[in-house]
Amino acid sequence: MSGPELHTVAVCGAGAVGGSYVERLQDLDPAGVVVVARGARRERLLREGLTVNGRRFAVRCVEPAPGAAPVDLLLVGVKQPHLAEAIADAGPLVGERTVVISLLNGVASEGALARAFGAEKVLPAFVIGNDVVREGTRISYTRFGTLVFGAPSNDPADPRVVAVRALLERAGIPCRVPEDILREQWWKFMLNVGVNQVSAVLRAPYRAFREVPEVRELTRQAALEAVAVARAEGVALGPEDVESIFPIVATLGPGGRTSMLQDVEAGRKTEVELFAGTVVELGARHGLPTPVNALLGTLLRALERMAGAA
Repeated sequence: MSGPELHTVAVCGAGAVGGSYVERLQDLDPAGVVVVARGARRERLLREGLTVNGRRFAVRCVEPAPGAAPVDLLLVGVKQPHLAEAIADAGPLVGERTVVISLLNGVASEGALARAFGAEKVLPAFVIGNDVVREGTRISYTRFGTLVFGAPSNDPADPRVVAVRALLERAGIPCRVPEDILREQWWKFMLNVGVNQVSAVLRAPYRAFREVPEVRELTRQAALEAVAVARAEGVALGPEDVESIFPIVATLGPGGRTSMLQDVEAGRKTEVELFAGTVVELGARHGLPTPVNALLGTLLRALERMAGAA
């Protein structure tokens, strides 16, 4: 278990969300946070630093080697296709008392982190309500968003939960510990399945989810398929949870774009396997039809191929 207070943090994946966390953690303690990076990415971060909402600052980049001193907290903020590489890169910084939190979308990354580092180190988590945009090493947002996390036991008094919450509050990072973290993770997954994928296929900014009925309906149908597979997996989501998506999206910057749309526009690989791929796979396992996600998955893979995404 972690001690009563966390001080040192490593961020693996200083992209849109990870980079914004680096800024606030460095403001709290410049010597207490490092960015895990290697190769060209590391050189670029050392050369350019990060710029968040117009404010440029230097970052401490490390390429951890065996024998490195472990950190108190590891935040993993890479995209799903790079998770295995991130686990290998950050591994030397994970010690017996390190707490590990994933900032990734979806419902699968915690399992991979638990297999690599031990389930007792991993706190399930997700980020909600942000509109962060990254272009190179420049990051901007109008809403920072909230980190929702908790212990698998849902015990708010778990020492790891108490310690992480205290650190986040000291750094000014909004956070919330829910009554049922698994259900809330699946709710966020449902939102991503609808909003992220539809936004990427239609090149739709957040305002479209408020103004265009067809965008809302396609989002609704994709999310309902995610609800169906969640229920088959024993998670108590329902159609009413789908409708709760739209008030959340309405609070985001109208011209903002989901991370998946940003990936499509930049010619990067998307998280289609994490979203449509998971829904279709679970649908087949449980004998449930998932035609909307099958189509969205096909369209997103086609966009990747046309862009030559690596």
